Amino acid sequence: MRTLRTFLLLVIPMVALLAWVGHSRAAMPVVVFQVEDETGQEAARKCHEIWLDEGPRLTAELLPSDSGFAAPDTVTCLILNTPSFQQYFGGSLPDWGVGAAVPSGRTIALDYSRIPAVGRGLREVFLHEMVHALLFQGTAGAWLPTWLHEGAAMLYSGEWRFSDTVSLVLDGSVPDLSRLQGRFPIPQDRADRAYRTSLLAVSRLREGFGEDIVGELVAETKNTGDFPTAFALVTGEELADFQAQFATAMRLKYGWMLFLTRWPGLFVILALVLAVGATRKIMVNRRRMAAMEDDLPPPVWPPEPGGPN
Repeated sequence: MRTLRTFLLLVIPMVALLAWVGHSRAAMPVVVFQVEDETGQEAARKCHEIWLDEGPRLTAELLPSDSGFAAPDTVTCLILNTPSFQQYFGGSLPDWGVGAAVPSGRTIALDYSRIPAVGRGLREVFLHEMVHALLFQGTAGAWLPTWLHEGAAMLYSGEWRFSDTVSLVLDGSVPDLSRLQGRFPIPQDRADRAYRTSLLAVSRLREGFGEDIVGELVAETKNTGDFPTAFALVTGEELADFQAQFATAMRLKYGWMLFLTRWPGLFVILALVLAVGATRKIMVNRRRMAAMEDDLPPPVWPPEPGGPN
């Protein structure tokens, strides 16, 4: 049986490695890639370039230095093919999972061979797991609700698409955040709905409390060791109140879209359209008849000689 010790360490040119460490050590974690084949090495090189571009931004937003965060620990990224990924993570992930982050925040893993099948790119999946790693390290093991973890991972990795919001609305009611604090449902359709709801929740947090809110919550959660307490201190609201307000806001904001896509709503709209169309046609016909009457010559009486009797 293969073990993680048999993986090959990705060889990065020494000059590039020194520049990377010198530029980022105080601002973002160094990522060490471990691979098991040549195809994995190419994926690792791409992730390395992605992290050079995005790492400073993500770390600054999630672990701001002015909040007292020390330099993050090194993160080991395992670039695995499907058999290896399933061997190590298959028992703890649904069969559609292609990425994993260990709760210590020091190890992530990618099933690089199956990533295209989930409709996301290597960039999005890698950054998604790195956001998890930063959140795990930032809270020093303190609990964060899953909706915050997953919503932040989707937002900061650039996975959001307008179609995600539309499909969530078309699926029906938006899941309650209080039910998305632990493990997400395993069936893919329900899990997708949970992910998209989490993204909307984190987006609403940023709209209501500023773009730095996630980093502030992470810092306060680390200080207090309790997310609900940290949430109240940072936002001035109780967590339960935010969750209830979010549910109300989603109904008000997207309820009309849901109404438009359900049969009763379509029937009502169709009836209104037909009624408006019929009324407009009657009005047009009346105007046309009136115009025709205006164009007729006035009648002559008595009739002219030789005219019709």
